[in-house]
Amino acid sequence: FYTLKLICLKQWYQRRVRACGSLECSALALQTLLQINRVDMATKEFKKIQERDEDATVSQLAFAALNVSIGEAKSVQTAFYIYQELADKFGSTPILLNGQAVCLLMQNKPEQAEDILQKSLDKDSGHPETLVNLSIVSQILGAKESARRYMNQLRDAHPTHPHVVRLAEKEKWFDELASARS
Repeated sequence: FYTLKLICLKQWYQRRVRACGSLECSALALQTLLQINRVDMATKEFKKIQERDEDATVSQLAFAALNVSIGEAKSVQTAFYIYQELADKFGSTPILLNGQAVCLLMQNKPEQAEDILQKSLDKDSGHPETLVNLSIVSQILGAKESARRYMNQLRDAHPTHPHVVRLAEKEKWFDELASARS
């Protein structure tokens, strides 16, 4: 049943992306492929984007996302520079700052990531991705109370955020397992 459902979804997706044909649709397709861990297919999609207009902002964002997903040191550094260039050109936004922070985390620089995330929080105190990333950075740095505070702020402001929902599911599973052991 699940295999049939996946095949139908794949065919639907391919028809929609082909029908759209814009740079933005291709970037969305790339992002979707990255979310299902198909870096190989996302790389092919990026080559199509690159052929159309490699200098467009959406192309640059797609390239940065692809490089983060590849995860190699050189790729992550390239992604960081892309986010930095876009921030210099258009002004820093929470999305661009979070991109830079993720790159710094991947380079094992949590203190620098925290500084950038604080700048993002200054721009938008309720930005959900900033709160998630600050919670993670705080845990890495051993600041458990700060991590809890950011997570509580995320729960209060964005109760349906995917991270909050997944965390609640895991807490429920943990509680069920703990009660079964008692």
